[in-house]
Amino acid sequence: MDRKQQNMDQRPILSGNLRYSLNMQKSTTENVRMNNKTEKTPHRVVLVKGDDLWRFEWETGQELEAVEAITEIAKSQENDFDWFDAAMVCHEMSKITAEAA
Repeated sequence: MDRKQQNMDQRPILSGNLRYSLNMQKSTTENVRMNNKTEKTPHRVVLVKGDDLWRFEWETGQELEAVEAITEIAKSQENDFDWFDAAMVCHEMSKITAEAA
């Protein structure tokens, strides 16, 4: 059997009038009906210490980067943010992250 004859014997994948094959008014993508689990959610912890206000913001999945940034701020001698403050902020972050999970 030659290739031309073989192609003629195969059933077509789509047949009929394609214009009416889908009801476009009732068809939706899965994003419309399903919750997107990979969506990044913004979180915030605010620490008020005397006249200073420290606001730490991160998105879901960026917790490690946020903790590293908090560690660098606590290491610095140029501000009034110490290791106790860092521990308090990280503790609040962990509570928020646990609630979001």
